[in-house]
Amino acid sequence: MSGFATAIVGRLPGWLAPRGESATGRALWRVETTVLVVLGLFLAVVAINDIFWSVDDSRRLVADQMTWRHYTHRDYYNVSAGALVVGQPTDISCANSSPAPPGDRSQICILIVGPIRDGLRSVTGGFMLPARTGNFPAARYDCYGSAVSQHLCVK
Repeated sequence: MSGFATAIVGRLPGWLAPRGESATGRALWRVETTVLVVLGLFLAVVAINDIFWSVDDSRRLVADQMTWRHYTHRDYYNVSAGALVVGQPTDISCANSSPAPPGDRSQICILIVGPIRDGLRSVTGGFMLPARTGNFPAARYDCYGSAVSQHLCVK
């Protein structure tokens, strides 16, 4: 070992320090190696899956913003998009009904579902929000489509 490696090994507690010879033989080494390889494969699959879903979520949110612009015939930059309920297939996109900083005017919100086709998704319903309020059921009005059947508006 190099001088640096020897210095590090010398500072390890006894139970972590490398042994000169294996106390239990090659059978334990094979089990440990198998467990480490399986764990490494599992972590690789999880990392790839996480990257795939984050890319898919980004594509869907961009499609939701484009759907809002197409559906409302307004080309606004500040369109919020996100899941209506985490883990459910319905997303929501909201933006001002007229030009202004986000939330300063009444907002048009649409409910969006389904796969992305030609950069857009299907609109199933929506509602309006008054200016300077959060997206809460008590504030929503003029519900239409699936927003009515899902009881998303109190009024």
